[in-house]
Amino acid sequence: MQIQGMPNLTAIIEQSLQRSAQYGVDPHQLCAPESSKLTADQLAHRIEKQRDFYTMAREQLDNLYRLLQDTGFCMALADKEGYVLHVIGDSDLVEHFKRRNCTPGYRWTEKDIGTCAIGLVLEEEIPIFLHGDQMFSTLAQKISNAGAPIFSPDGSELLGVVSLSGYSENMHIHTLGLVRLSAETVTAQLREAAHNRKLAIQNQYMNALLASTSKGMITVNQKGLMVQANRKAQNLLQLPPDFKNKSFTQCVGEGLSVAEYLRTGKGFTSREFVSSVGGATHFASLDPIRLDTGELVGGLITVIEKKEFVQFAVEMTGSHAHFTFDTIIGNSDKLLEAVHMANIAASSSTTVLLSGETGTGKEVFAQAIHNASDRAGSPFVAINCGAIPKELLESELFGYEEGSFTGAQKGGRPGKLELADNGTLFLDEIGDMPFDMQVKLLRVLQTGEIQRVGGLRSIPVNLRVISATNRDLKQAIEDHKFRDDLYYRICTLKITIPPLRDRDDDILELTNHFVRRHEIHLNRQFFLKKPETVQAVQQYHWPGNIRQLESAVERAVHLCEDEILLPEHFGISEMLGEQVDADAVSSFHHKTLAEVERLTISQALEEFGGNICKTAQALNISRPTIYRKIEKYDIKAPQAK
Repeated sequence: MQIQGMPNLTAIIEQSLQRSAQYGVDPHQLCAPESSKLTADQLAHRIEKQRDFYTMAREQLDNLYRLLQDTGFCMALADKEGYVLHVIGDSDLVEHFKRRNCTPGYRWTEKDIGTCAIGLVLEEEIPIFLHGDQMFSTLAQKISNAGAPIFSPDGSELLGVVSLSGYSENMHIHTLGLVRLSAETVTAQLREAAHNRKLAIQNQYMNALLASTSKGMITVNQKGLMVQANRKAQNLLQLPPDFKNKSFTQCVGEGLSVAEYLRTGKGFTSREFVSSVGGATHFASLDPIRLDTGELVGGLITVIEKKEFVQFAVEMTGSHAHFTFDTIIGNSDKLLEAVHMANIAASSSTTVLLSGETGTGKEVFAQAIHNASDRAGSPFVAINCGAIPKELLESELFGYEEGSFTGAQKGGRPGKLELADNGTLFLDEIGDMPFDMQVKLLRVLQTGEIQRVGGLRSIPVNLRVISATNRDLKQAIEDHKFRDDLYYRICTLKITIPPLRDRDDDILELTNHFVRRHEIHLNRQFFLKKPETVQAVQQYHWPGNIRQLESAVERAVHLCEDEILLPEHFGISEMLGEQVDADAVSSFHHKTLAEVERLTISQALEEFGGNICKTAQALNISRPTIYRKIEKYDIKAPQAK
């Protein structure tokens, strides 16, 4: 009988019978050959290798037999190589199967037993119904068979065969539908099991991620009721054991209206709140969770402790101290004295005032003190009091609460004082701090507490303050521009950093240091071989100090076309001209014109080693005029080199 939509079974069966004969199978063969039998250990190993398939297929056969029991049927399960794994049925048919070696451990393929349901399904990978007279073995022609293939979940691989056998008068072509349904059910169960396993693995991956993160993570449904929370969140917020299905606001505090945000489909970032249990301050972010269709189903709340948030903010803003005392180059007496005082300062948490001209390296000293102190692993936060407008300085230092002014960030923002908690606050150019702000800073130093702009609560801070100035603060006090009580509070230890002109022995060492740094960057070599280059670098008084020297070296290495650095590469000729003019203004005050002229020419000749040409160029006069003036004023010019 041909089933609609199925291949021509008659032709398929005829081809199988022909193959069986070609294999040399004896049609009067009683049973499957002993040579195909597995040992007990081999059978157990084979079953174990395909445990999921075996368990589900056997369960399906057992369930089906409970419906067919005592109706003259027997069922068998075979794997993809034809080995019988399980047999169940009425006792008389089971005995028939035993006589024919259709029992667990024997192989039933066309090559072993000829045309049969198991062998033909393995060959064609389609459901098959075999009437008794279509069997190759003459001893099996009273028995009809129906078999169906079982496939892997994705349908790419044949896993085995389920067959149903019975006396021919009891079997009908429609029995094939029952067998086929059983096979498809096994495949569906395998597919579901694979899907469940995939979900279980993904769930374990997610649990591992949640457990390993340093952040508290909570999922809430669209009503703001908590669904899950990782261990960090439970500990951080001291959630009760029965937190599930409770409102986040109810368990944590009124500071965050999670449900209200979710109703609008929006989230928030880094909102500060105070936990209702314990009163600790935390920061939270909310990300809505949506299905692929866009439907909002809840949200993910990420919570971190305030100290972690502050540390993260410090890292993002680059508030780190990079310099150490090893960074400070030089061996002059005044510099070593300053370094000695800075080392003393590093051993305590007292306030320090660094005094020195612009470019002397005050922040380098501040960072070195911080890195040598017990606060080295904590934030180093720097702020230039003269670079921030007066209107913004307070919020920059103290932070602000949400809504404290137009444009204020939602959730507020901590200020530099808060970010420096447990670390060091470096107040550069403190002499430029507005007078009214000095009062507020003094209060922080006295109480160890701050209040944000627009806030009412006091926030404790533990910080070490290092200040720096290039101004005379005592003169500023006399001019009523700096508070004397703040001055005495910030300068428990005062360290004066010498200008470069007072560090003659360090100038060449610093120059070579900056040159070597550029050699690495530019992958080139440079040399100060010319004596006049060394002399020019050492004699210039560097009013911009180390910052100016570093800039001059950078100019020199870029202008140098070979490897020899010359004075003109540093721009020293121009700078020396400026220096002569500046010194003249300073030295010639209240002198006669003749005295000024004589002093100017004398200094220029000294500066240029008696070189008349260079002296004339620097003073913008002719050489004959220089000779005439030398004779007029009886100037003893140095011997030209």
